Amino acid sequence: MRFALSNNERIEPTKGAKGFCPCCGAELVAKCGEIKRHHWAHKKKCDDHWWENETDWHRNWKNQFPKEWQEVIHKDESGEKHIADVITSSGWTIEFQHSVIAREERNSRDYFYNKLIWVVDGTRRPTDINQFQNLMNEAEFVSNEPFILINNLSEDYRLIQEWSDCSSLVLFDFGKSEVSYRDGYSSNKDLWLIFPSSNKTFITSISKDFFIEMMNSPLSDELNKALLDPFQKELDEYTVEQENAERVQMKKLKEEDLRIRKEYGIKDDEDWFDGRWGIRKHKRSK
Repeated sequence: MRFALSNNERIEPTKGAKGFCPCCGAELVAKCGEIKRHHWAHKKKCDDHWWENETDWHRNWKNQFPKEWQEVIHKDESGEKHIADVITSSGWTIEFQHSVIAREERNSRDYFYNKLIWVVDGTRRPTDINQFQNLMNEAEFVSNEPFILINNLSEDYRLIQEWSDCSSLVLFDFGKSEVSYRDGYSSNKDLWLIFPSSNKTFITSISKDFFIEMMNSPLSDELNKALLDPFQKELDEYTVEQENAERVQMKKLKEEDLRIRKEYGIKDDEDWFDGRWGIRKHKRSK
């Protein structure tokens, strides 16, 4: 924790300082060693069970935003309160998630915060970046502007499994690890957005610098227009094209079936297949 309360003011840890948790009111200890970044620690576990120990990854992300936006107490109508990592001037909550989070807790946060964006640490498990790279390698191209890929085997990837049903925006951060695509594209300066749809997952990217700039701006509500609206428009067009292509294919298959039945005298209660020795027919199983 970066900030404690002392005389109703937010203070950062210094040797010998005393402070209290702004959420649960418990006394905090200033940890000011030479190895770890200076921080406040609870003598006992914080009553806010959503709070997790802060890593350098957390702090580096939070430092991309003004101090007054960091570690903000958010209270709902019932009086329940939690410490948000960042709440912007436009009311967006940004949660930086490093550790494993239970689906029930994640869903509770999705409901508790009105406008929530998750930034998930994709470097916590070494296998996650490898699995995501495999997903990229197996993905099919959809669009260049905006850049969109599609993967039909997303259930094979643990990170996608854990976050695919989230109702809030989820961005994966793979740190300095390069993520590449087979056309020669490669970057370690992007965040990756997944957009699940039935049995497939769409993938797109957003520049980290653009995301930080946008969320620091008073126009952060324009994020939907800048990122999601073009993405959704392209997905809608892609879905229509796929549905039309499926209808055309089904029509061709039906016409072929009628032609074969007529040519080989196949009855309505019979099926057929194109075998090694040509068209073979058999009684339809009941």
